[in-house]
Amino acid sequence: MDSTLKLLRINGYRDTRSSNGTDYNAVTFADIAEMTDCPLAVTKLDAPAFVASSYTSSDARSHEVQRQHGQFHSFVVDVDEGGPTLTAVDAAFTAVFGYCARIIYSTSSASAEAPKWRAIVPCLTPISGNQYEQLQRALFELLQEHGIACDSAMQGPAQMAFLPNVPLEMRDSDGRPLFYQTRVVKENMLQAPPLALQERAMLNAQIEAKAQSEAAAVSERRAAARLKLREQPSMPTPIEQFNADHDLTSVLLEYGWLSRGGTSYASPFSKSKGPAVHVYGQRAVSFTSSDDGRVGKRTARGWVTYDAWDVFVACEHAGNERPAITDYCKRSGYNQLRLHALLSRWGAE
Repeated sequence: MDSTLKLLRINGYRDTRSSNGTDYNAVTFADIAEMTDCPLAVTKLDAPAFVASSYTSSDARSHEVQRQHGQFHSFVVDVDEGGPTLTAVDAAFTAVFGYCARIIYSTSSASAEAPKWRAIVPCLTPISGNQYEQLQRALFELLQEHGIACDSAMQGPAQMAFLPNVPLEMRDSDGRPLFYQTRVVKENMLQAPPLALQERAMLNAQIEAKAQSEAAAVSERRAAARLKLREQPSMPTPIEQFNADHDLTSVLLEYGWLSRGGTSYASPFSKSKGPAVHVYGQRAVSFTSSDDGRVGKRTARGWVTYDAWDVFVACEHAGNERPAITDYCKRSGYNQLRLHALLSRWGAE
């Protein structure tokens, strides 16, 4: 393990430096490997953590700052679901990265009945913040293909990963961990992201660019169609009024979509609950077939796209738009607004 590469260390949730302007501490891969032999025994609130970036200035806990200034030297994965064994996690990483240096240890809430893991693969070539997000997402997808479901929150460039820790409530009366497993592979460090990882990230970026373009085109077409429905040029349709009054991400969370980090969400209709829904402004593009026929409209490319109104119609009125309009008009007092608009117009004339 290279002991010269230093990553951002955060000494618990309370450790924030933005107000005093001092740099954060650092931790090396050798430090982490050593900690796996003797994990800490502190509460989660006090547990130290790290970010896979070497940028340690006082603003380093900001995702946007790390996107702009971060230099990342590690892939980090949390495995909280499915209960895979340590051997299975290690095998999946070997399949993706080959046989290179890595650190794997069970997390603070893991148990023999529900094992959970944190895995770290150091990388000598620095990776920018924006690249890191794309490569992390690609890594999660490749590991999923090998049966390992990852927590997509680790895609965030400033997302903390806790260092080895087994709190007291997870230890016996003699202080021994009830469950703790680790594997440290001291091979050569990864020189650069594997080609398969880079190719998947590039493919995702191309698909996302097309999806964003198509979402914008759908928004323009629907806006033009709704413009024709207006009774007065200055009066929005009920659908336009709804979308103006409701933020898409808030509506998604209200109706059961799960945040998966950044602009990614998991649909409530999806069984896997993977980050297959991506939000671009006030329109979502979904790559899960589970949404098809349940919410929004299917595009020519086979994706599904929807806005806040589409989610309301799907979740409150089983996809029936006419009763949804009637319902919303009653709830919002839209008809009164339209009457006032008419009266104002007549008064002006």
